[in-house]
Amino acid sequence: MNSKEKRLISLPQFFYKSPDFVCISSIIIAGLLLTFPVVFNGCLVAIDFPFHLSWSSYFTEQLFHGELYPRWLQNMNAGFGSPSFFFYPPIPYYFTALLSPLAHYNSSACNALGLSCAFALVASGLTAYIWLREIVHRNAAAIASIFYMALPGHLAINLYFSFAFAAYWAFVWMPLILYFTLKIIRGSKLNVIGLAISFALLISTHLPTFLVFFPVPVGYVLFVSDKQRKAALARLLISIAIAVGLSAIYWLPAMTTQESVSMKDMLGGRFYYANNFLFASSRYDPYDFKKFWRYLELTTAITGVLAFFAWKASNRYVDRNIKPESNYWLLIAIASIFMTLPLSQFVWDILPPLQKIQFPYRFNAVLELATSALVAMAIPQVRTGVFASKSVDGINTDKKIILTVYYILSVFFITTIQILPLQDKLAFPGSYNTVLILSLIAIILVGITFIEKRFSLPFRKFLLIGFLLTSTLFLGSIFYSKYYIVSRINGSEISKLLQVSIAPAEHRPTWVPKEVFNRENLTQLSEKLPLVQVNTESARWAVSEWLPRRIIVKVDAVSNTKLTIHQFYYPGWSAIFKGTSQSLPVSFSEDGLLQTLVPAGSHEIVFTLEPVTVEKIAQRISMASAILLLLLSLTRLIRRKFSLLRIFLNN
Repeated sequence: MNSKEKRLISLPQFFYKSPDFVCISSIIIAGLLLTFPVVFNGCLVAIDFPFHLSWSSYFTEQLFHGELYPRWLQNMNAGFGSPSFFFYPPIPYYFTALLSPLAHYNSSACNALGLSCAFALVASGLTAYIWLREIVHRNAAAIASIFYMALPGHLAINLYFSFAFAAYWAFVWMPLILYFTLKIIRGSKLNVIGLAISFALLISTHLPTFLVFFPVPVGYVLFVSDKQRKAALARLLISIAIAVGLSAIYWLPAMTTQESVSMKDMLGGRFYYANNFLFASSRYDPYDFKKFWRYLELTTAITGVLAFFAWKASNRYVDRNIKPESNYWLLIAIASIFMTLPLSQFVWDILPPLQKIQFPYRFNAVLELATSALVAMAIPQVRTGVFASKSVDGINTDKKIILTVYYILSVFFITTIQILPLQDKLAFPGSYNTVLILSLIAIILVGITFIEKRFSLPFRKFLLIGFLLTSTLFLGSIFYSKYYIVSRINGSEISKLLQVSIAPAEHRPTWVPKEVFNRENLTQLSEKLPLVQVNTESARWAVSEWLPRRIIVKVDAVSNTKLTIHQFYYPGWSAIFKGTSQSLPVSFSEDGLLQTLVPAGSHEIVFTLEPVTVEKIAQRISMASAILLLLLSLTRLIRRKFSLLRIFLNN
């Protein structure tokens, strides 16, 4: 079949006939199964879930009303407004907003979040597959991608325990960055564009993950590349520079306007990085998350052990050309674990920006990425590995299918354990855990018996160790799930939560007193104050427009009148007479609310939250970077067209 005929194949035929079809389908099905509880239930009890529910609801509402980048959420904090998206990354909420029309359940905001979680997990598996497919055979890449989706830091901790929505979404972009980095190492110039966009998406999804991850592709170029290293490094750095420019619209205001909110509240006590090292002798833990910390320590240690054994296996069975790759990922795994330990404190002290990550265990994202790569190379199905011939070391072609099924079933069985308790409001009884453990032991015994007869000694050891480590890794989730994931939020609680949504303490505008900024006091204040409050009985007012960042009030006053608007004061708020450029002085009340003094007479006052200087600069930087990226794309496209034209003319 020539290239012209290939283009005529329909899209369904392409996917059906593609050798990647089964692998991609398996990843999609796995992702849907693993996120079934959150999609089905919609709203689950998790630490940060209430914040993300409110943010996604108001972000979607304002986006669909024409605001391209909602920063000021007008209806949060009991209707007083919140600057949350001046500081929180927006990318996951754009995807959630796009998926929201598909949510037709009772609590659409919750189910939109559930759909977004399912989409993110599937997308992370697919991006991992795209990356690993460049290193190993597609079957090994698919298994390792499913493993990547199911690892506890990715699934259990970031989704089901803490609902760290942005950190969870960051798992989508890391493999994509490594895919484009690998392409650049191999001499591709066009992939600079894809790499820049991928980096920009990661920065605008979760800045802490970007900080812990960005040295990885840089080291990847230096460690793995053996030809044109300088050229590859130059392209990588150009991509990062463009990405930083593209994402400036988010990170520049977020980094430079923190004095406008109470960000210091987030950097002390429990959130101080030195209080959150794993395996520390003393820990600031007022919330008694001891079981959670033990779970973190257990899974981190076992993931590290699994990475080591996978590295040993990969060095034994894979082609020598892949050895630098496996050595690099072992180094990354060791470095990631080191950064979670108190031993690394001197590094954190040397690099102050690193301290804003708050939780050293966030390096587990990189650890799990490295472990997935090592597992992919350890599975004896790589393109040039042990299954390259009909029979090597006693393993024939039929047995690789058995091996594949064995790995998939082992991973699926254990990952299912960690999410089954989410299906009901009540925790499963102790007998449930006993049955699961006995079932697990039975599967291991059957597996050992089967391996004893069908595989040689090195493979028996490798499979047994791999399965036991994988099993132990996920078995810890039984106890974690029993203690923490035991209920879901009901409809009345959701309505109440959305009616009086409170932003996190670090997003409290500095002009708002601490004692005011809690659910009870904000609710009382909101019920007491109308949309506009005047200090003279003779003044009359009416709201003619009430939009995020734009409010118009008609005022008829006999004397000078002070207006108090039902919105928190924030830098950028201005007030002018409608139809003129004459401004009014803007201040704030003792409760931190927006105020202005209006002269006697009939007036129409326009209150606008204008972009501050740094916000305007960030917009221009991002626009300039987008234009640069477009010009690079057009240049590459034109060069490619001319190259094809020359080939055609020469023929």
